[in-house]
Amino acid sequence: MQITVNANDINHGMGLVTRALSARPTRSVYESVFAQTVEGGVQLTCTDGVMTIRTIVNAIVAQEGNALLPAKLLSELLRKLEGDITIRVEDHARATVTANGSRTNMLCMDTSEFPDIQDVSAEYVTTIPQNKLRDAVNRIIFAASSDENRRILTGCLMETYAEEVRFVCLDGFRLAMQRVYITHELPQGKDSMTSVIPSTVFGEIARMLPDSDNPATIACSGTHMMTVFDQTRVYTPLIAGEYINYHQIVPTTWTTEIKVERNALIGAIERAALMAREGKNNLLRLHLEKDQLTISASAERGAATEQLPIDFSGNTLDISFNARYLMDVMRNVDTEDLSLRFNTNVSPCVICPVTGNQYTYLVLPVRTVD
Repeated sequence: MQITVNANDINHGMGLVTRALSARPTRSVYESVFAQTVEGGVQLTCTDGVMTIRTIVNAIVAQEGNALLPAKLLSELLRKLEGDITIRVEDHARATVTANGSRTNMLCMDTSEFPDIQDVSAEYVTTIPQNKLRDAVNRIIFAASSDENRRILTGCLMETYAEEVRFVCLDGFRLAMQRVYITHELPQGKDSMTSVIPSTVFGEIARMLPDSDNPATIACSGTHMMTVFDQTRVYTPLIAGEYINYHQIVPTTWTTEIKVERNALIGAIERAALMAREGKNNLLRLHLEKDQLTISASAERGAATEQLPIDFSGNTLDISFNARYLMDVMRNVDTEDLSLRFNTNVSPCVICPVTGNQYTYLVLPVRTVD
């Protein structure tokens, strides 16, 4: 195999595929990048045995072939090179990388050790603009659980309907949902299709996606997912099992509602949270009454109080929240104003837009004894 490639192009490609590498690989093959010539370029693939990332980099192919190269070493070398880079591999055993007077040799691994990666035979396909997929995933991924004993909750639920796609994460303390309105064709006889995608994989996909309205395609079978955008493909097994019925968790009625300006609320929470984190429970207390929201926090070192004007309706209420859980939600709200809806001081708070329903967040309060 012999290719010549631009340094910027190959570095971009290596930056994508090496996201699949584990910090603690269980096999030496999971520390490698599989390079294979294709029409018009070279295809790079890395895997950790679960997530696989594959991309095509434009290149001049002087000799077809493939090679299994040490990914970290190659990536670090390529980042220090400029201009055109030539990679030549002899008998799958030794690679030579040359550029502008630089010449480096490195040993290759046996290509037969690299797993065979097959495209997913899809039961259904979801197509979303890349920037909308990126934003939706980034705004919910914080709510995915990290508890492997509840593995289903470490995933992100994707629900595809004819007119929209919903992305949901929940961990037992908060729920995050984003809607993307886009038309789909579903399998005959189906009103919706659902898959549970590992949140770690979905998070990596979101970080790779550019700010582009070009399409990203998510193809799901009963067991696997393949996401395709531009020249890149990401493969992963889906999480088996039935996701929690979040429809039953989100209250549809409320007895108290406030409407407040987002930036003002974030500022007040951030300032009060400085004192809350000095306490034992990182607790924020909210007092809701006509025209005013009071946020307070106390600790041995002092106390903080913030007051905000609000649009108020319903019953006066005192309720407490973990400051971090509340802040995580607020940072992912993308509207200038938002609505907070309550029932009692021990029931969930629903956070949603004042108009529309493009997002829904839910946070459980902390039961306190005054």
